[in-house]
Amino acid sequence: MVEAYVLINVKGGSESELFEKLAKINEVEEIALVWGLFDIIMKIKAESANALDKLVSDEIRKYSNISSTMTMLIRQ
Repeated sequence: MVEAYVLINVKGGSESELFEKLAKINEVEEIALVWGLFDIIMKIKAESANALDKLVSDEIRKYSNISSTMTMLIRQ
């Protein structure tokens, strides 16, 4: 298993809507709306590094109201 934190910048005014959509992704273990440099922080889990990459690229970054993401792998 591979775990990571994904920090997300969202275009203004759509944070709550995006939060609700992202919270429904099965691999999301934790998710929070935050203030500061990022708008949403998620903890995700995937079977492998390739699966994690696909999850971030295909499932999370597909939303047009995401400005940027930063993925940080959790060392086990």
